[in-house]
Amino acid sequence: MQTSAAADDFRVVCLGGSAGGLQAYMDILGGLPANTGMAFVIAPHRALENAHLLPQLLSTVTKMPVLEVQHGMRLEPNRVFVMPPRMDLTTAGNVFHLRSTSRPPGWPKTINIFLCSLAETAGQRAVAVILSGLDGDGSAALKAIKAAGGLTFAQSDAAYDSMPRSAVETGHVDYLMPAVEIARALSALAHEPIQDATNPDNAGLAV
Repeated sequence: MQTSAAADDFRVVCLGGSAGGLQAYMDILGGLPANTGMAFVIAPHRALENAHLLPQLLSTVTKMPVLEVQHGMRLEPNRVFVMPPRMDLTTAGNVFHLRSTSRPPGWPKTINIFLCSLAETAGQRAVAVILSGLDGDGSAALKAIKAAGGLTFAQSDAAYDSMPRSAVETGHVDYLMPAVEIARALSALAHEPIQDATNPDNAGLAV
């Protein structure tokens, strides 16, 4: 298993969800070893009622450090980074950039914004996972993730299936799986070179 990574040579996995997403985050992180060699970014579509508790809640299911993103913080493998509420998050050279948002009322696009940035800066190291949620945030960025050589997943057992269904309808989802199977597939990626990733376990569930 991959236990270390060069300074800028590790996969970055974005877990994007909304309604019902908390359970999916916990199912996936709880099914992962602490030393995959990948970085994980939690990108909520909308802030939870007690958003400040999200890092604490996720820390109960993983041995990886769980950190709320701060401006200028560096992405590192074997860590979980949580997007703070009411902020747009992007990356540049494995460094997080935060910008407060003052959008008009309506559905936010926080996942799209982050994934488009991730596709540009991480390329084939990018992995997008669209989880339970309403609306279709994240779907518009999947084409960019695939064009950059990255991998895409959607949750097949979502409590609210609008987001994963919208993702599948784009035609840019590689694997449609239950959350616990997504965890196993991500664990399998730890064995695969980034430049030559083969199908994860349970490839029979590919879209």
